[in-house]
Amino acid sequence: MLKSERVAKKINEKIKTWIINHTKLVVAIDGYAGAGKTTVADFIAKQNPNVLIIHLDDFIQHWKKRKQMIDKAKDKSKAFEYNWYRYEDLEKLIKEFKVKNKGYLKLKIYDFDKNNFGPKKSFDLSKKILIIDGIFLFHPKHAISRLFNKKIYLDTDFIRADKKRIAREKKKWGKSYVPEDHLNNWTKYFKIAYRRYVKKYKPQDRADIVFKN
Repeated sequence: MLKSERVAKKINEKIKTWIINHTKLVVAIDGYAGAGKTTVADFIAKQNPNVLIIHLDDFIQHWKKRKQMIDKAKDKSKAFEYNWYRYEDLEKLIKEFKVKNKGYLKLKIYDFDKNNFGPKKSFDLSKKILIIDGIFLFHPKHAISRLFNKKIYLDTDFIRADKKRIAREKKKWGKSYVPEDHLNNWTKYFKIAYRRYVKKYKPQDRADIVFKN
């Protein structure tokens, strides 16, 4: 069994106790890029049919808007911290999920292969548990941080996670991969933003439970 699969199994055990006191349960999984959030979330859904998974990356802003933010920002790292994702759509989805027991909500998600919005995706509101994984989810400046019933932080070594992420990106993009020291690679701004977030807001302390992954 993979480590991420074992972590998912432990989280599902926690969910069984958390759901007892909730008609609908919303759980957020935060952690550094490469910490394994998406992998863990997907394993949770495979193990638990009552779970609806949301990946924050699906709700990223269009690349044209992201470029515009980077070009205009005095502190480019703050674009990542505050405006990189479509939080208004996420807030709408979470609120709809909490009050409805049937039906679907259709929202546009981002297709990274086409670098554009793809067809709208239907989110099943009949599920009992919603899990969202992503970065900056516990940030007190984001309204959605107050909509979560439970918070999980995946702790990882940043240097090891960076190596893992770079290897994944090189495999995906091949010759089109843009190194981090290149002007057009914005990852360096994310790294500044996330380290600031960890130092200032201490997401580990805001979590109900922390897992090493």
